[in-house]
Amino acid sequence: MTEQYRMRPAALEDWPGIVALDQEIFGAYGAQEEPAIIRSRLVTFPQGCAVLEGERGDEPPFIAGYLTTEKWAALREPALDEDPQESHQPDGRVLNITTLAVAPACQNLGLGAQLLDCAIDIAQQEGCRQIILETAHAERFYLRHRFRRTGVRMERGIRMAIMLLDLPDRASNDQ
Repeated sequence: MTEQYRMRPAALEDWPGIVALDQEIFGAYGAQEEPAIIRSRLVTFPQGCAVLEGERGDEPPFIAGYLTTEKWAALREPALDEDPQESHQPDGRVLNITTLAVAPACQNLGLGAQLLDCAIDIAQQEGCRQIILETAHAERFYLRHRFRRTGVRMERGIRMAIMLLDLPDRASNDQ
């Protein structure tokens, strides 16, 4: 049976599925985030959130992956469970990828790269100059996609690599 995937903006109706996927992926090592924080991201910066929806034959669509982001005024280290009501800056020039996740059954199909491309598009549309994130298990993925590690920190007993991507200046691309 062939699966098809399509990227679309995340909606508040996706929240239960996103929370379930967050628990499935990150709960195994204690990095899952509070459901209320995930909901707040969908409400605070909806244009920074996307869902990769999968379809299998006649089955109902399912969330194969998702992306949440927020904007910051200045570069700093990310942290788990930050409330975007407090940390998101609409005029910020740094995009923080708060979560980029692909369902285990859908990994190694290029879907993570599609979500990352979506995040880069969001950053460019929003006028951001840098993208920052933290990762416990996907450092090599981000290194392959031009990010560099700027530090390492521990949170909840988990080693987190801080990854940064500098985006080209849009003005220099227009010339």
